[in-house]
Amino acid sequence: MNEHQKEVEAQEGRKYTRRSRKQSQSEQNKSAITDHVNQENHDINWNEATIIARESDKTTRWIREAVKI
Repeated sequence: MNEHQKEVEAQEGRKYTRRSRKQSQSEQNKSAITDHVNQENHDINWNEATIIARESDKTTRWIREAVKI
């Protein structure tokens, strides 16, 4: 969760014009949450966020994350 939060926070101060907002929709960030925040202008309530699954194997974790997304 920290990894996702850090990436979202790195993008938070970013100001968008109509053109840059449209360009951001074609960008793919490291985190799908960051893509969502940028495209939909949403704020994440990190205090209420929960981890829905844990996986120690990196590849299995990436697959599991992809399926959930």
